Amino acid sequence: MEAQQISVKKRSLEGTSASRRMRRAGSLPGIVYGIDSNPLSVELETHVVEQVLHHHASETILVDIDLEGEGAVSVLIKDVQHHPVSGALVHVDLQRVAANQTLQVEVSLELEGEPEGVKVGGLLDHVMHTILVECLPGDLPEMVNVDVSELEIGSSIHVSDLKLGSKITVLSDADAVVAGVSAPRVVQEEDEDGDAAAEPEVITEKPSEE
Repeated sequence: MEAQQISVKKRSLEGTSASRRMRRAGSLPGIVYGIDSNPLSVELETHVVEQVLHHHASETILVDIDLEGEGAVSVLIKDVQHHPVSGALVHVDLQRVAANQTLQVEVSLELEGEPEGVKVGGLLDHVMHTILVECLPGDLPEMVNVDVSELEIGSSIHVSDLKLGSKITVLSDADAVVAGVSAPRVVQEEDEDGDAAAEPEVITEKPSEE
């Protein structure tokens, strides 16, 4: 994963009121921590962080920040908080990383392709959306693409089936199911002669209200 670059300023004012004023002025409050360093309160330009996030499929991103008073520091965007209603950025956590030290990170799983089982009426169930991996910062994938095109009804892909290469160690349960295809549920409805007729039920639909 190639690192982006962001300028970061240290901030002395903390608390809810200070953070609110900062956001109104177009800045985003954050914190930098890790590698035996004391947590440091910082502020970033909100629009710059938005641009970085917009150009990546996940929010797990390596960033080279220009930290006021320290110079270049490599960090991982560890956590991004959004406003529950507006979705606006509220706060960001930045974890210091060293090129020669492994780190453990949750990486997003992205499904690719249309399963064979879905083409004949099956239902795709995306069970696991992230996996925990350990690797050096330079080997960290932005996401893991999972090809589900060959899945038949009744089959599934497990964590152990993912191929991430020798430089990445998967820490999630190897037997955990990532995705699978199941047969559609069937409901019984009586026809005009009183006989039961089976029809597939779309499980994503809400039952009609009477």
